[in-house]
This record gives sequence, C-alpha cells and structure tokens, in this order.
Amino acid sequence: MKRRDFIGLEIPPILLALIWLVFGSLVTTTLAQAEDMASMISQYRRAHGLSGVSTDAGLTGIAERQARAMAMSGVMGHGVAGAFAARIAGANAGLAGENIAAGTKSFAETFRLWRSSAGHNANLLLPGATRVGIAVAYGGQTRNKAFWAMEIAGAAENRRLRRRP
Repeated sequence: MKRRDFIGLEIPPILLALIWLVFGSLVTTTLAQAEDMASMISQYRRAHGLSGVSTDAGLTGIAERQARAMAMSGVMGHGVAGAFAARIAGANAGLAGENIAAGTKSFAETFRLWRSSAGHNANLLLPGATRVGIAVAYGGQTRNKAFWAMEIAGAAENRRLRRRP
C-alpha cells in the first residue's frame, strides 16, 4: 500500500518510515508548490479587496522550522519551535501572523480549514501583508502525520505581530 502525499506522488510507507528515522521529519514543499499555495492565498485576498502575496525565502525557512519542530515532537503548537516573536524577528517583518495545522492531507484541505476559522482567516486576510512562507513536514511516528505552517508578513514599518488566537 502506498501513501499519496499532497503533491500527488506515491510514497511507500517503508520509505516514509526510513526518511523519518534518518531525518526525524520530512519537509516537502518545493518552490513550485509554494508559488501555487501563495497564488491561492493571493486570489483569496484579492477577492476580499486586499493585495496579493508572494513567496519569501526567509518566511519559508521559518515555516519549515516550525513544521519540522511540530512533526518531530508530534505536537501542534505555536511555541514548539520557540516564541513566534523571536522566530519572526529576523524576517524584517513588522506586521506578521502565523497559521498552523495538523492532520490534513493537502494544502487545499488546510486552506479550507483556515478560511473557516475566524483567527486563521484573520491572518490570511492580514491587511498590509505582502509575503508568505508555507511548509509541510511529515512525522511518521505521530498521529497527525502532516504538520503545516504558514508565516505571512508585511513591510517592516508596520510593527504588529499577530498569531492565531
């Protein structure tokens, strides 16, 4: 039996287990996938009268570390990789928010959940946001398996941090 991941590749469970044993977790967001996810977020934001967002390498790195920390610990939580304000400090972002999720099988499913949650949706529609970083990490030995993190930010002159309540 093979597992189909969010990008449509079939990965045998034994290979996922081996990757988890070697690396602890697997972050599998490629640049093309990140662009697709940013495009979905941009379309949603534009439909609500806001500017679109583009992928940002710094925010993607922060999202990758957050997703990996959650996958390795098996815990979905904003503080797993450290305090949000400390993690986002190096990203030259004054206006920032973070969404996390666990257990969903695709970004489309995760995005639907975030849109239906008031706190997550507020981050998706964060006024002034122009950049985004998104990652998913797989923790083979955890109940949730997939852990998602999205960092969204605006320019450094806007000094407001926002995390899902």
